[in-house]
Amino acid sequence: MKVRFMIENPQEIEATMKITMLVSEWETLRDQLVEKWPSARLSTAITSLLIDARRVIYAPEKDTF
Repeated sequence: MKVRFMIENPQEIEATMKITMLVSEWETLRDQLVEKWPSARLSTAITSLLIDARRVIYAPEKDTF
């Protein structure tokens, strides 16, 4: 058996990137993004990430008695 695997539409393949930066670096990157797609989508995603991070970091303390 012979099989040939080809990617016919490479622009249609999803890719994932993991980026680790300081929160201040995320804020700087977000502020540098231009207000057009897809940069605006990335800016929105960064804003959401920052909100979630602050929600965890600044969560109200609860007494556990």
